[in-house]
Amino acid sequence: MAGSGQRRKMRPIKRRALGLALGAVVVSASFAWLILAADSHLNDQPRATQFQFVRMEYPGGIPEYLKNWYTDYPAMDKHLTVLLQRLTGIDTAGPTLVNSASPGIFNYPLIYSVEPEQMVLGPSDITNLREYLARGGLWFADDFHGDEEFAQFLAQIRRVLPGVSPVELDLSHPLFHCFYDIDKIIQVTNDSIAKCPECEQWENGPSGKTPKVFAIFDKHGRINILMAWNTDLGDGLEWADDPLYPAGYSAYSFKFLTNAIVYTLTH
Repeated sequence: MAGSGQRRKMRPIKRRALGLALGAVVVSASFAWLILAADSHLNDQPRATQFQFVRMEYPGGIPEYLKNWYTDYPAMDKHLTVLLQRLTGIDTAGPTLVNSASPGIFNYPLIYSVEPEQMVLGPSDITNLREYLARGGLWFADDFHGDEEFAQFLAQIRRVLPGVSPVELDLSHPLFHCFYDIDKIIQVTNDSIAKCPECEQWENGPSGKTPKVFAIFDKHGRINILMAWNTDLGDGLEWADDPLYPAGYSAYSFKFLTNAIVYTLTH
C-alpha cells in the first residue's frame, strides 16, 4: 500500500479569527517542559473563543477493549489542551467528546479519532460525517498501523466519501509549516514499546515500520481527512508528563497536532 438515518437540521461550522504571535513560541524537548506544561489545571482556563479539542465517539470495536475511541483518553486530550493554551496563545477550552451521529459535530472545525480501524459506521454516522466534511470540517485520524488497519479504516472512509483515494503528503505541504516547521515525519511509539529497547519499535509487522501522513482533499484542495499512519501521537501526548517516556516523541506529537489545528483554523 503506498499508497440514512434521518437528516437533521444542522448549524454551520463556526469559524473565528485566529490571532497568533508566531515568532514568540518555542517548544522545548526537555522533560522539564513536558512536566511543567502538563501540570496546569484545565479548570483555570477561560471559555474558548477560538478552539476546543474534540474527540469523536464512534460505533464499533470490541467493548472495553484497549483499542477503541477512548484509547489514551482523557490524559491525551487534557495534556494537548494545556500545552496548546500555554505555548501558542490560542484561546482554548477544555476538551470534549462528540458522537459521530450527533448534530453537535457541526460546532467544531476539527474532530479527532483514534484507532479508526475499530469503527463500524452506521447510516446516521455516515450521513452526518459526509455533511460535516462537505461543510469544510477536518477529520483527523491517528494511531493505526500496518496494511490491514489502513485497509479497514479506508473501507469506512469510502462509505462516507465513495471512491476517494488518500494522497501521501510530503514535507513540502503547508501542513508541516503552518505553525512549527516539521522537517521529519517521526514514528511515535506507544508507551510499552518506547520503554522496551529490545522490542521492535513498530506495530503490526513490516508494513507498520514506516510512518506516513495521508490526506483526502476536498474540491478546493483543502484537507478534508488527515491520517497519521504508523505512528501514535496520542500516546506521545498521553505520557507527556512521564519522565521515562521519550520527550522527543511528546514534543513531535504536540507540534504535529498544533499544526493540524492551525491549518484547520486558517484554511
